[in-house]
Amino acid sequence: MSDIDLNFVKIPASEFTMGSNRSSDPKAHEDEMPAQRLLVSDFFIMRYPVTNAQYARFMEATGHRPPLFWEGVSCPAGEENNPVVGVSYYDAIAFCAWAAEETGLPVRLPTEPEWEKAARGPQVRLYSWGNEWKKGVCNTNEEKLNRTSPVGQYSPVGDSPYGVGDMGGNVQEWCSSLFGPYPYDPADGREAHVYDLHNQDLLPKLLETGCTSMPESDEASFGKTVIRGGSWREGKFQSRCAYRSWAAPMHRSDDTGFRCCYEPRN
Repeated sequence: MSDIDLNFVKIPASEFTMGSNRSSDPKAHEDEMPAQRLLVSDFFIMRYPVTNAQYARFMEATGHRPPLFWEGVSCPAGEENNPVVGVSYYDAIAFCAWAAEETGLPVRLPTEPEWEKAARGPQVRLYSWGNEWKKGVCNTNEEKLNRTSPVGQYSPVGDSPYGVGDMGGNVQEWCSSLFGPYPYDPADGREAHVYDLHNQDLLPKLLETGCTSMPESDEASFGKTVIRGGSWREGKFQSRCAYRSWAAPMHRSDDTGFRCCYEPRN
């Protein structure tokens, strides 16, 4: 067992409400609706996003390319505990594969429902900390930091009910899911990679997995990988638990990172 510390938090099995409706959030986007109840089984998710220091260990061990905004193979001085950015979906998948080998755990990216449940908790709340916006509890553009902040800087006041931090603001995060319309249906192709874990060519092989019942929907989602959470560049609207967006899997941005999760083995 490796001593790599990914600081996982257990999210217990339960139903939760995914998405938004007009009665609870009049400004919600159409792609967040309709809200639905989903049962999510036990899983573990990192308390904070993967940091520059953790990513540097991965690079040293595997020879993987550095993030887009690093100079050489060293992270910016003094930002070892900041979330890594400038990483693509494929970079995140590669980190998960390495972390799985290091820890002996089936490490992967969280699905979209897992991410939202970890952020929202079992109750229907707009933000990780509650239903009212509060200044000073997360790193959005209202803070005017104009950059990432060390993970955990806003804990515990900005944490979710499960004690998961930085779910609104700091960096938006890659999920494993392809972007599709609601109601959420894991059998429509958006979770096809789950059946081919850690494959380096996940997206081109989706239609070959045989787990999609709607090929036309799957085709429409090519190049649209879910990203969740707000960022230091975005505002309080994007830091809501139900807010969802997408990016091309090769996208590398200075406000996009990720965190890992895993399901316990039976």
